Amino acid sequence: MAFNPIDVEMVKDSADIISTIQKYVELKRSGSSWKGLCPFHREKTPSFFVFPARGTWKCFGCGEGGDVISFLMKHRNLNFLEVVEELAEENGITLERAGSTPVTARTSTGLFEVVAEAQEFYRNCFREPAGKKAREYLRQRSIDEDVLEIGIGYAPGGNSLLAHLRSHDFSISVMNEAGLVITDRGDPYDRFRERLTFPIRDRRGRVVSFGARGFGDAVPKYLNGPETFIYRKGSFLYGYSTAQKSARDMGMVILVEGYFDHARLVSIGFAGTVATCGTALTEKQARNLKGMSDNIHICYDGDSAGSKAAVKAAETLLAQGAYPLIARFPEGMDPDDFVREKGKEAFEQLLGSSLDPVSFCISLLGGKIPDGPGRIRVANRLLEVVASSSNPLVEEDLQRKVEKFTGYSRTALAKSGNAIKDSKKPFEYRGRRSKGEIGSGDRGILRATTAGGLLDSELIRFLRDEDMTSERAVAILTAFREQVDQGYSTLVFGELNEDIAGDCADIVGVLESVTSREIRILKMSIERKRREIPRRRELRRGLSDADPEKKAMTLEELADGGSIHER
Repeated sequence: MAFNPIDVEMVKDSADIISTIQKYVELKRSGSSWKGLCPFHREKTPSFFVFPARGTWKCFGCGEGGDVISFLMKHRNLNFLEVVEELAEENGITLERAGSTPVTARTSTGLFEVVAEAQEFYRNCFREPAGKKAREYLRQRSIDEDVLEIGIGYAPGGNSLLAHLRSHDFSISVMNEAGLVITDRGDPYDRFRERLTFPIRDRRGRVVSFGARGFGDAVPKYLNGPETFIYRKGSFLYGYSTAQKSARDMGMVILVEGYFDHARLVSIGFAGTVATCGTALTEKQARNLKGMSDNIHICYDGDSAGSKAAVKAAETLLAQGAYPLIARFPEGMDPDDFVREKGKEAFEQLLGSSLDPVSFCISLLGGKIPDGPGRIRVANRLLEVVASSSNPLVEEDLQRKVEKFTGYSRTALAKSGNAIKDSKKPFEYRGRRSKGEIGSGDRGILRATTAGGLLDSELIRFLRDEDMTSERAVAILTAFREQVDQGYSTLVFGELNEDIAGDCADIVGVLESVTSREIRILKMSIERKRREIPRRRELRRGLSDADPEKKAMTLEELADGGSIHER
């Protein structure tokens, strides 16, 4: 559910782009702009510029650019909603999602608070005499939590957490909504009892849930918290908030399945390690991994189930354009077992011999291919892996490996691969914008003109064609004007051109309402951009005499004209 686009504009206007980016990049003033070394590619000469007057940034080395929101999305691998929410919190702005109520925000805050208190309780129990059993268990597994500092705790028996949270005035309903207690089997009781606890954090480092490991023959061995309003299993990677920077420094990210696999690899220096939270790797998790590093190593258990899961994870990553590698562990060993038995150096060697997904599958066959129908089945399965890729270069590279192994011609393999893609289509390709599609800025303005399903005649007449960035948006604005001029208060779809009717349906009534203050802020933003036109004309006149660097900066500034086009 999206935020009100006018609120988003308020957040962008309130955020100081220089102070925000300076947290991650050392900037020095350069005329009216600031410059530094680009954080998105390696360079020795600064080509990364920030333009505070326009609230934008641009690297003339790698071509990346955008506003303060896009910078944080790219640098910290957060999604749009997470960045807006964080900036709003920093700048004291209250946000409401479109269609949401204030209760939603209060619910979210209450859940974060109760889960944070639970984490503090589990940590204290781990350190106290009651946690001796837990500390001894970690000692036997050669895990030193004091060194790792990943927040491992201990959930004692009985209903100790429930009693503790009650003493801090948390209600049973909030505990239940957070997944900390169970209430559907009579009297409420603690979900986690007599277990080690592993805090699961969101990308901002806030604890949102727990994974728990029992002792001895406890059933189930692992127990994960349920999905809640603040926790979606398929959206989080265990250890992500601390692994992101380490993965960038290491130049790679390691994906494991278990909490102890994660703890073991972190303990030997591989801090850029993350784990799935009791689920198969999801599309969103795969995007997060790719954002951490292009060099992704899958380190799953060495048994048959682990190998199958590794191939499935590789297919999910291939679909996101990544080129993952898979480490093959000896049968019956997981990363934790392997490091404990063979040591760090052996693990580094194993990691160095990781295989691409096709070669990994071939290794599972012992490098031998059967004859006849069996050969076709193997080729088709390998092609299924290849067909998962959304990157044509990766796809061709993997297909060549299939060609070499199976002996089939590239033409035949390409035909079979295309047929598999057409029939299977396991992933949707999102976010591709057609040439004439409406940008998010235009869409936000147009939605403000139709908030609550009513045409805002005053705002519509205030807007000019040059305030829009696409011809399609201009066509829609023109249609809105025509209907206002005819005296309509709501949009009459029967009188719209079929070419824009679908876009109008996606725009009208999305916002339940827009306040007069929000309209005032929107108009101020548009007027500010209109005032840029004379300055941009002056920039154009100075292009011929500018040196190469200044010319590049001027061209970029002209290209980044917000929502205003010169006529």
